[in-house]
Formats: sequence, structure tokens, C-alpha cells
Amino acid sequence: VGRSLEYIFNTNPDKRIIIATFSSNVHRVQQIMDMAVKHGRKVAVTGRSMINIVRAAQDLNYMHIPQGTLIDITELKRYNPEKVTIITTGSQGEPMSALYRMAYSDHNQVTLGPSDLVVLSSSAIPGNEKLVGRVVNELMKRGANVVYEKMYDVHVSGHAGQEELKLIMSIVKPK
Repeated sequence: VGRSLEYIFNTNPDKRIIIATFSSNVHRVQQIMDMAVKHGRKVAVTGRSMINIVRAAQDLNYMHIPQGTLIDITELKRYNPEKVTIITTGSQGEPMSALYRMAYSDHNQVTLGPSDLVVLSSSAIPGNEKLVGRVVNELMKRGANVVYEKMYDVHVSGHAGQEELKLIMSIVKPK
């Protein structure tokens, strides 16, 4: 994922980059923050769970964000779009999520257009494929470029594989 993010940031210096991911994936959010810092970008977070988890992760020292990097979503207009990265919720197409509201032109701070690149750093949870597809279609109708897992390696599962599960079961021996 790190190499894919690096490629995306390197090849899109003229775009505002909006990345939707699971707010609970603190490591992924940190990777995105690090990449934005490396490329001289400010970062805004949107979506209630993303805001809450980033705040908690910082308070607990699980996330390290250089001073001056994080900006409030209400400050977006103060910066050139190509100098901003937005990390958002809504990678599963959830109605009322921040990305959904952006896609349907209902977000009070973010209006999407051709100068935006939206990255879905997730894979659709089974059953959510239609929701995700609808959001991708709406993002494209707004003129945004959209990148998702099938195009680049922008997501890896955070879940253990079968052999890892067998190993942990043999070690813990639950009853």
C-alpha cells in the first residue's frame, strides 16, 4: 500500500487527493498522513468516526502528526487544492458518510470536481458492492478521478489469514 500511495502522490501533484478508508485502520491513516507530509500537503479529516479516532490516536501516541499538518475541514478554502489531502470515512458507500455526501454534493465543506482524485483505500465488504458502485458513479459524475483496489494496491486486509488463525488457536488453546 505504501508504494501505491507513493505512486499516487507522485503522479498527481496537481490534484487535491481525497482518500477514503476505515477510520479504525490507524496505521493506514498514519501512512496517508506521512505521505501528505512528504509531499508538502496539509491534511483535513472528515467524518465523525475519522475525526474521533484521529484525535484519540494522537492523544494515546498511536499517531504522530507534525505540528501544522492537520487543518480543520472548515479551513480548506485557505489552501490551494493541490496542497491538500483529505482523509474521509465512507469507503463502503454508507449513506450519510462524508464521502457519500461529497459524491452527492451534500457535504457542507467539500465540493468535488475534475481537479480531485478520490482513492478508495478499501475493498467492498460483501453486500456493500452496490453501495460502493453507486458512490463511485456519483464521484465520476462530479468529474473526479477515482482510484480503487482493482486499479492499484491501495488496500490490504487487516484480518488474519487461515494459517495465522490456526497458529494463534494452537498457541492460545481456547476452550
